[in-house]
Parts: sequence; structure tokens; C-alpha cells
Amino acid sequence: MTDVLQRLREENIPFLLCSYSSLDRYFRIRESGPLYLATDSSIVALAKAFDDLQFPGLPLEDAAVQTQAGRLVFRCVDSLSVPPSAPFTVLRLLYDPHRNTFIDRLDLYPDLRASDLVTIDDSSPKWLPLCEAARLIGRYHYATNLAALGWSSGDELPPLAYQRDLLVDLMGSRNPDRGLALLHEAGFVSEAWPELADMADVPHGKDFHPEGNVWEHTLATLRYRKRPDVILSLSLLLHDSGKPHAGPSGEKRFDGHAEIGARLGARFLRRLGFSSTIVESVEFLVRYHMMPPALKSLPSFRTDPILASPLFPLLLELYRADAASSYADEEGYYEACRIYKAWQKDRGNPFIAEKQRRQRARARH
Repeated sequence: MTDVLQRLREENIPFLLCSYSSLDRYFRIRESGPLYLATDSSIVALAKAFDDLQFPGLPLEDAAVQTQAGRLVFRCVDSLSVPPSAPFTVLRLLYDPHRNTFIDRLDLYPDLRASDLVTIDDSSPKWLPLCEAARLIGRYHYATNLAALGWSSGDELPPLAYQRDLLVDLMGSRNPDRGLALLHEAGFVSEAWPELADMADVPHGKDFHPEGNVWEHTLATLRYRKRPDVILSLSLLLHDSGKPHAGPSGEKRFDGHAEIGARLGARFLRRLGFSSTIVESVEFLVRYHMMPPALKSLPSFRTDPILASPLFPLLLELYRADAASSYADEEGYYEACRIYKAWQKDRGNPFIAEKQRRQRARARH
């Protein structure tokens, strides 16, 4: 974002970091998601600086712009001496990148160090405190009292654009399971994301899973990520979404759940307005998430197109997190990695590659 901030300085647009961007600096965690800036400059000046300035029409987002470095969100205020409004006190912390100084005009430091979020009464939509609390507890150390958040089932839901941004922020946070658990407990998941809520109604067999149901297993897989990659996280969130709609067949309790989940997950993401790139990537990962443990027994003409995908390393990570949250050991994951490594080596050998091509051709005929 250095180039973007430099452009703002060149245009003489005053700004301070606010909201999650200032909190990330305060807690010294790697910044993720949009860069939030407070400014007392006019919308006209912002539009001159950014030709593609957008106006999301959402709470906490007065204007926004998508740059190559990421998304920039502006909070427009009458004066930078007054922090932007927010449903929680900690979101009103400001940071001056020019002087490398935090600005606390409201004596927020006790609240920043507290374990529970401190709410601010305002006229924001009823869903805003709940959703922002989910973001905060997924990103930082905070806890919250659900009863104090004010939203209940049947109340108004956020616009789909806000729901998409909320889900992206949760998937990119350190502890998305905490934020998702809060939304589920409040009834928000059932109301807004029924495709996810159905998983809580499906028990898991204790022979393979220590969790009580598919939803709890899903939250557990997110805790085993090595990094908060959004595509991987969305795929973990949706990898078993087909189980509520899959029936038994022989020894398979959820026959075809990967294919069902891929279709359901793609519809869910499209409904929230995700890009086709993200939708297609997640659809691929969910559809084939059962393939890595079966690589050793499947013919090459079935596995080669999957192994050749640039998404296959993420598929291995999905398998690892899925297995780690169950009673399965990690040997299956390491074996799949060895098969993938050997496949890559053989792929670079023209003699072996030609032999495999002939074998695939015979198998198809």
C-alpha cells in the first residue's frame, strides 16, 4: 500500500489509519484485508485521486477503491480530531503513519487491554455490532456477551456485499472459528447462510471424528490451517457442506458429498458476489478433497489432470487440516505428498511421460 499512501500525500489528502488497520498496528499482527483510512478530505478530492472510487453504501465504508496492492476503505469525518463512529470503542483507535504514533483522544487504552469488548450505543443497524464483534474476536483476543449485541433471529440481515466482506475477513483472520461460532450461536448463520447451518444438524461418527457434528468438525479444520489463505479457508468451510444432502451407499455414509458440496458451495459463493476465480477455485478444492488419500489406488488417467492443477498444493493442505481434526494420523497426508513429488519428477522425464501417456490412452480405450 506504500504507493497508494504516497499518492494521497501528493494529492494533499490528510489521512490516519483507523479501525482494523490501526488495531493491527497496535497488536503488531500482520495486516490483512482492506486498509482502513480516516480522512477529513472531500469526496471530490478523493474522486480526483482515484478514478475508480466506489461508494459501497455500507456502514463503516464511506468510499472505497480497489488497487493492485489491495482494497482501500475510507471513513469520511468532519475533522480528524474526532474518530469515526463504530459499534465498539476499540475500533475508534487512530494511528498516524507520518509520525508512527497512536492517537487516543477517547482514553481507549483500558478497553484495548480488556478481555471483553466495550460497546457504543449508536443508531447503526442492529446486525452491525454482532458482525463486527465476530470480526474482532476472530482477529484479536477479545470476547463478548452475545446478549449485549442486540441482534436476534428474524431481525434485518446485512446486504450481500457486506456479508461477502465479512466472510472474507473472517477467513483471513487468525481464529475464524471463534467468529463463526458467535454468528452461529446468535442464529445469524441459520438466517443468512443456511447452506452452512445445515451442517450442525448432521452428527459425525465417533469412529472417525471426535466432534459432535459436521459443523463442529468444520470449525476444527480451520484451526489447523498453517496460514489464513482465503481460498483454502473458504474450501475448508465448505468441504463437507454436501453431507446434509448426501445419502448412504454401501460403506459410504455420505456418498457423493464432495460433488454435492462443490455445487452447493459454488452457488453459495456466487450468491454473495464472489469473483468467478474464487468460486471456481473453491469448487475445485471441495469437489476433489477426497482424492489425496485415494491417489495410490486410482489410475493415472483420473489423477493426472488433478495433479497438474496449480491448486493441488492447496488441495494437499485441505487434506492435512481435514485429517488433523479427525482421528486419522498424518501418514496419509505424507504419502499423498510423496506421490505428488514423484509425479512432478516423472512429469519432467520425457521418456516416462511418453510411457504414461500411452498407458492413459490404452486405459481410455
